[in-house]
Amino acid sequence: MTTPTAPQAPAASPTALRALLPWTSFWAVMGVSFGAAAWATGGEPLSAGVASAMTVANTFLVAIVEQLLPRKAHANLLRDRQSLNDIGHGVLFTFVGRPLAAAVGIAFVAFVSQRFEGLSALWPVGLPLLAQLALALLLLDLANYGFHRALHRVPRLWWFHAVHHDTRQMHLLKSGRLHIGEQVLQFLVVATPLLLLGCPTEVMLWLGLWTVFEGNLAHSNLDQRFPAWLHYVMPNVHLHYVHHAEDPELHDANFGGLPLWDLVFGTFRHPDRNPVEATGLPGDPVPPGFLAQVWFPFRAQRQPPDVSRGAAEAAR
Repeated sequence: MTTPTAPQAPAASPTALRALLPWTSFWAVMGVSFGAAAWATGGEPLSAGVASAMTVANTFLVAIVEQLLPRKAHANLLRDRQSLNDIGHGVLFTFVGRPLAAAVGIAFVAFVSQRFEGLSALWPVGLPLLAQLALALLLLDLANYGFHRALHRVPRLWWFHAVHHDTRQMHLLKSGRLHIGEQVLQFLVVATPLLLLGCPTEVMLWLGLWTVFEGNLAHSNLDQRFPAWLHYVMPNVHLHYVHHAEDPELHDANFGGLPLWDLVFGTFRHPDRNPVEATGLPGDPVPPGFLAQVWFPFRAQRQPPDVSRGAAEAAR
């Protein structure tokens, strides 16, 4: 007589697993990225070398997982004709813009510090590292909110930022699709004040990692899901997708990394109540060629493009 076996629980179906993964993707990528960074420090303060290595590692990680778990079927960095241009803008800033911005920023900090000797002593270095990081993130995001909003409000600045908004597809590489002029100015306006206040190097490096990790996920095509209430608390891809909408009323919203400052200043738009039909710019005013994109904001200062024209005509 055979003994009856206990019934086996049904295995999770691929469909059920696919539905679950987007709810964990953001936390998994962030956990792996910051966990790897903490492990790589070996208990020592975070160094610039480790931060650079973790930046590269996170970029490759997001590039892989957004291929495995895509949010939009049409968006793919491997099929986007602008992907090489996106890489070009990132490379240009890394090897030209960042050294230039750092040199000017350090010179400015040294100049101001000599005349206001007590300024660099204002930073609360006695606080625990996590408390300093929270304070630095709030201040940096406030400065970035003001700078980002100015990019949208001031026409001479907008044409630099328009290169970043010229995105019919949203994927990882759009995070680095920033005009070198905008990136240099952003470093000087947003990061320099923290240096003036005496923010420690380690805090700035961890803050830089947060900016990269969060920015990569916010622009990626990785499927990420969140409860509706979390949009009021945490930066995420859905909030930033609204900001990249073709509709001007939507892309003039959600300026901050953190939703806090948009809530304070009345520019918050909840993604559940503001559906996005298309991303990019009306009329595609930014030309398709890389060198033409680099020159575009300077040419637009003298001759603003007609947004009713297509990109091909605007490139002439």
